[in-house]
Amino acid sequence: MASSALLTSQTTRPWPRWIFDLVLWILFLGPIASPLLRATGWPLVSDAGALARDVLAAYICPTPERSLWLFGWPMAVCARCWGATIGLWLARLSIAERAPALLRSYRALAWPLRLAIAAIPFLLWPLEIVGHYSGWWFAPLWLLLLNGMQAGFAAGVFFASVWPGLWPAPSRVAG
Repeated sequence: MASSALLTSQTTRPWPRWIFDLVLWILFLGPIASPLLRATGWPLVSDAGALARDVLAAYICPTPERSLWLFGWPMAVCARCWGATIGLWLARLSIAERAPALLRSYRALAWPLRLAIAAIPFLLWPLEIVGHYSGWWFAPLWLLLLNGMQAGFAAGVFFASVWPGLWPAPSRVAG
C-alpha cells in the first residue's frame, strides 16, 4: 500500500530548458554557418562548410537546390527547412513564460492528438515538392520559407507540449 502511494505522488521532473534552446540555436545557426565558412576561402574552414552542406543536402533536406544564398554560397538546407527552424523559434518564444489561451487548450489534448494536429501543416511539403518536380508550379523561395515557418511552428508547439517543464506551469499562466 505504501509503495502505491509513493508511485502516484511522484511528479515529472523538468528537463533543463537550456538543452531545448541549444538544439534550436544549432538548427537555426547551422545552415547559416555553411555559407559563411565557405565564404572565408580558408582551406579547412571552407571544406567544413562544404561538408556541412553536403551532409545536410544528402540526408536531411529534400530540396537543397531551393536554398537561400549568403555571400555567394547556398545555405546548408532549403528555404523550407530553414523556415521550419524559424517556426520552431517562434513557437518557443510564444510559449516562453505565458501561453495564449489557444495554446493552453492544445496542451490539454492527449499527446497523440497533438502530434496529429502538428503533422497537418507538414502535408504541404510533399504537395509542394511533387508539384515542383512535376512542373505544375514553381513556388518562390519566400513562399517556401513561409511554408516551413508554419510547419515548424506547429512542430515547436508540439515539442514544447511534451518537453517536461518547458510549458509554463498553470499557476504562472496569465488569463
